[in-house]
Amino acid sequence: MAQGSRSAAVPAAASFFALLAVAAPLLLCCAPAAAELARLEHPPKDGGSLSLLVVGDWGRKGTFNQSRVAHQMGRVGEQLSIDFVISTGDNFYENGLTGTDDEAFEQSFTDIYTAKSLQKPWYLVLGNHDYRGDALAQLSPVLRKIDSRFICIKSFVVNAGSKIARVFFFDLD
Repeated sequence: MAQGSRSAAVPAAASFFALLAVAAPLLLCCAPAAAELARLEHPPKDGGSLSLLVVGDWGRKGTFNQSRVAHQMGRVGEQLSIDFVISTGDNFYENGLTGTDDEAFEQSFTDIYTAKSLQKPWYLVLGNHDYRGDALAQLSPVLRKIDSRFICIKSFVVNAGSKIARVFFFDLD
């Protein structure tokens, strides 16, 4: 290495380490806060078992076979004695909800998933179609007051027993 290039590298390395010395404490300070997720406890059945259904892309006011799928989900949910339902997003097509008073909530959720076996908690995250509307409406506790099954949080963890399952829900938008 030539003498001139080595002397240029020393100030660059010193600048990098100076930046790292300032940035590292900030990153370490903020990392625990970013890593904290809401944790919901869901007890498993006696005997330590857990049954669930997973669905996504469903909010179509009963059309596009949504009602037929809901009926089958009810049948399977009864056979399996499900504990809860996971929704992977795109809860309300085409453009999410317009607000917490949007009739699509009841038309696509409450009025469709009526089987007794589906009257369990639904843990939901948002999809791209949900973000086309008022995404905050789905995250609002107001909807949970309308239908207590609807549990939609931006990112969270469901603990189903200490040794049965831990389900992580991440919203990266």
